[in-house]
Amino acid sequence: MSRLPADASRDRWEVFARRDPLSYIDPTLGRGVSAAEFIESGGAIVERELDWAGPLSAYDRALEIGCGVGRTTVHLARHFAQVDGVDISATMVRYAREHGLPENVRLHVLSGRDLEPLHDRSFAFVFSHLVFQHITQDAIIEAYLREIARVMRPGGVAVLQFDTRRASLPATILQRLPDTVLPAVRRRGIRRHPRPAIQIREFGATAGLTLEAERDPDSAEHWFRWRLPDDT
Repeated sequence: MSRLPADASRDRWEVFARRDPLSYIDPTLGRGVSAAEFIESGGAIVERELDWAGPLSAYDRALEIGCGVGRTTVHLARHFAQVDGVDISATMVRYAREHGLPENVRLHVLSGRDLEPLHDRSFAFVFSHLVFQHITQDAIIEAYLREIARVMRPGGVAVLQFDTRRASLPATILQRLPDTVLPAVRRRGIRRHPRPAIQIREFGATAGLTLEAERDPDSAEHWFRWRLPDDT
């Protein structure tokens, strides 16, 4: 794929990861939560989304985009023979490894622009949660959906979360303020960037993915389920 400029949030996420990785990944759990409690909280997310995905063509290999400290990665590993997790933050990945990973999990620090060097048609399932909402550039979102189509096998399923809320006037004003006057979760890199659902649908269609279902539209937790058509 063509090379895209790096998203500026990459360097900021390294800073966040060194300060308080768990709180920056999911502020709803609050500061002071233990690593064990945080990782355990990922179990319900995985079970819910796998149930929504329905039966898969295979359970040999899955990919998580934005694995962070492995909160959901370790639970995906219970369902698949191998799980690959990718993240832009080396500190997040190091934290995940230091706190223990199942033997069938492999983590990769990638560019934040694409899924290189993962091979074509490798994965039966692709998953991402609380990741794409932080990416500022539409071109990177579009590129990620093309990359997902590239690394998925025909018949494979992708379950991805986006924030598709309409921006309110206060939120628009906050986006324009300097980081120095904003709370940590509103600063550049960590802040959310909602996108119109129609734009996300168009990116998926252009990538060659078939949209099968959506859940909780026009919300902070808008889930999309895509399938790569079987070309056999």
